[in-house]
Amino acid sequence: MAGLLFVSQAMLDSWAGLGKIEFVGNVMTLLSGDGKGRSYALEPAVRFLKVLGGADRHGLVHKVKPVSTLREMGAEAVGDSCILGDAAYEVEPGFFAEASALQAAATARPAAPPAAAPSRAGAAPAAPAPAAPPSARPFGGEALPKDLEEKRKEAEALARFLLENLT
Repeated sequence: MAGLLFVSQAMLDSWAGLGKIEFVGNVMTLLSGDGKGRSYALEPAVRFLKVLGGADRHGLVHKVKPVSTLREMGAEAVGDSCILGDAAYEVEPGFFAEASALQAAATARPAAPPAAAPSRAGAAPAAPAPAAPPSARPFGGEALPKDLEEKRKEAEALARFLLENLT
């Protein structure tokens, strides 16, 4: 589940009460901060806090699992508990948040037509495109493809919002 962040139900309730976010279906839109206007699809998930009596035979403590995966495993999550086989866990309900493709589609601009080549003989060549910022070049290598750079920016904005609002 790389690229996903866990957001607790309590945190979402707090942010909604403060008017920092709004929902349309399972899409959360930020109403404040650096990520204002960005949208994220939410998937129900739980964070496993501790096993209630016995050993953690399933290795779930300190992990986050989507509810859909838990159903496939035969587990049942209700409120702040989850049962898998004969093991009971205390969990924190919440959601996985992933940058929504809806936002990218809504803000996409039509592609610009290609620039015409100079028709004069001996005309100066066009200036090279500016280099990508260092943050867009992993380990000093080539620039990230545009779609990956957009995902990186979306994840960075959500992480910044989460860190600014973890109070």
